[in-house]
Amino acid sequence: MAKGCLYALTSVAGCATLFVLGFVLYVNLGSGVLLLALLMAPIGLCGLVVAHDVMNHRAVNANERLRLARERDRVRRTVDLVTDPSLTEVERLAVIDCFIPRLGRNPARSPYRDRFVAVDDLSPPSRALLERARAAVMSVYTSQVMQRRLLDDLANETLLPRQLWEIAMLLRVQTHLQEEQDQARQGRVTPELLAVLEPQQEALRRSVASVTARVESLERYAGRVQEADAALRAIDALGNNHKYRALLAHTDDTDGLRELEAQGDTVQETLTRSVRDAIEAGQTLEPGPPA
Repeated sequence: MAKGCLYALTSVAGCATLFVLGFVLYVNLGSGVLLLALLMAPIGLCGLVVAHDVMNHRAVNANERLRLARERDRVRRTVDLVTDPSLTEVERLAVIDCFIPRLGRNPARSPYRDRFVAVDDLSPPSRALLERARAAVMSVYTSQVMQRRLLDDLANETLLPRQLWEIAMLLRVQTHLQEEQDQARQGRVTPELLAVLEPQQEALRRSVASVTARVESLERYAGRVQEADAALRAIDALGNNHKYRALLAHTDDTDGLRELEAQGDTVQETLTRSVRDAIEAGQTLEPGPPA
């Protein structure tokens, strides 16, 4: 209603302006110039309308982009997802858009439904395993030896995200199969039913054990990285040894001086061994079957 009134007032003002301008041109310049002005006026008005529509369209698009960016950020903060690391940025945004209600895109019908795992859909034991794997990976990413690029880049930048994704996928399948098992056991359980379910349950247990072993392998790797971090901190602490050597020199403690010097060699060897062990542990993280 308000926009309609505004447009009406604008039209009246425009017509009045044209009338006054036409009268002034007629009085001062004659009818020829007035006729030319009347012919050019519609073209000018059309140009103004087109310019207004273009600017309005741009403003709407800018507002929509801003709104969508805010909604995507909210999804990132509130929806816990594990995504296929091979997704492109456009595909990742398409996955996020599935969780924006106003867009009307159901995650279950998304073309990328097999390339992300919603953590809330996992069973509690599966979520616990996934959190252990995530914690191990995060401890590697935040380590000093990682930041100083002393570890194998392939294991850390490529293999670890792939490991986490494959674990999440397997946990989702296990959750679904366990739900099927629980549903099948509702009501009376006959020997014939057990004959079908028990081998399935055994296969499920073996799969869970395999995934648990993969998580434990990640944790062992993270432990090796933490040991290398500790050795690196020891190396950094050696930088203060000159203060302690000066202190011992003032107290004529030659034995203490020799111990400090020997300690430096030992710590350096420990760091080298710890980094080597961490790299070897990372190389044992074999990728699973293709997703």
